[in-house]
Amino acid sequence: MKNTVNMLLVVLISFAAVGESQTKQIIGYYPSWKWKAERSLMSPDKIPFDKLTMINYAFFYPLPDGHLVGRDTVGDALILRGGSGSRGGSARQGLASLAHRYGVKVVLSVGGWEDSNNFPQVASNEEGRVQFAHSCLEQIRAYDFDGIDIDWEYPGYTDHRGMPSDKKNFTRLLRTVRDSLSEYGRERVTKYLLTAALPASGPILANYEMDSIAAIVDALNIMTYDFNGPWDSLSGHNAPLYAPRTNDTSRNVDASFRFYTQTLKIPAAKINLGVPFYGHSYSNCTALYCAHSGADTVHLSDAEMSYCDLVPMLHQCIRMWDDRAKAPYLICRDWRTLISYDDEQSVREKANYVLDHNAGGLIIWEITGDYLPDGTSPLLDVIASAFRFPAGH
Repeated sequence: MKNTVNMLLVVLISFAAVGESQTKQIIGYYPSWKWKAERSLMSPDKIPFDKLTMINYAFFYPLPDGHLVGRDTVGDALILRGGSGSRGGSARQGLASLAHRYGVKVVLSVGGWEDSNNFPQVASNEEGRVQFAHSCLEQIRAYDFDGIDIDWEYPGYTDHRGMPSDKKNFTRLLRTVRDSLSEYGRERVTKYLLTAALPASGPILANYEMDSIAAIVDALNIMTYDFNGPWDSLSGHNAPLYAPRTNDTSRNVDASFRFYTQTLKIPAAKINLGVPFYGHSYSNCTALYCAHSGADTVHLSDAEMSYCDLVPMLHQCIRMWDDRAKAPYLICRDWRTLISYDDEQSVREKANYVLDHNAGGLIIWEITGDYLPDGTSPLLDVIASAFRFPAGH
């Protein structure tokens, strides 16, 4: 009897451990405009839903009066509504319908780097905030979204028409949306999510009422990438997990996480850390922390390279590993180019960091980035394995 009880306890503990690991979030941005890219392979029905907990559909954006519109209205109709198949083929399901079959939530991301200019005006008055919240509910009704993600980049950022008053107005905007989602949720007996994308570091964080924001939203998605890029004078890692050198201690994932959790006192479980499925290049540069001539757009198709586009050229370059930063980089000597990116090893380090520090999970920009022609998704596979996701979780 004693042995039987002990065995039962082991089984229960094992199930508890697996259940705890499954609570970790794997959130993938899905860009509406990627459907028409020549290299795009991941149509909505090809999304590996069994390796995700949530999809952030990117992006809708606000008009000055608070109404929301899609960034790609043709793509929105194809992806979100689905429709009948061509030439008698089977009907296509909408994104939310596909995701919900796997228990995956779909949240509408509003804003983004290129479409945040109207937020300051919308948030500056009650009429705009109410219209914005109303329009959020309209999209939820139309496309069966499970919530809203606010990706205002950034309150107070003057290049995007930011004003000092954005600090309080952002909180007011979130509160208005939260109240609307809660009221609608009570009617539908459903919990609708509200999340926000926030910067990893820098003085821009002073433009947030973080205590109030953290109390309003369900999760904070921290954009822990683009710490360095071809816009900087020296080459560097795109998304180092730790400080790569002693005189650059703030621009890394660990420093960002510690700032949010230790300085701002945000619960770790409420934080999702960003992981990039892309890299940056530096031309006329073959070492870290060196001068360069900007992005290499001669040998590479884009200034920002998705992992799936980097894979075919890995044999042409030398892979290096910065063990202090826990980050890889490529040296392409024939081109005199350095590429900072994430691969399976660095992504595994970040997944383990989430587990070790009890963070909420990881949010990926973006999930088409590692989808290879053979249908595999190696970076996403690493995360799902680390978080112990079974097929069809």
